[in-house]
Amino acid sequence: MDKIKITREEALRRWNSAKETKRRMVERLEVLARESYKDQTGEYPVEVEVW
Repeated sequence: MDKIKITREEALRRWNSAKETKRRMVERLEVLARESYKDQTGEYPVEVEVW
């Protein structure tokens, strides 16, 4: 990996992009967990914890 300095703005852009990607993935996992629980038990879960 090259040792290239990046600007503060570029670092913040990458940080925010990673956070947005993680937020979308967590939303997708929550939906999958809720549907899986519903398929197994026949009712929706009260709470789902994905982190």
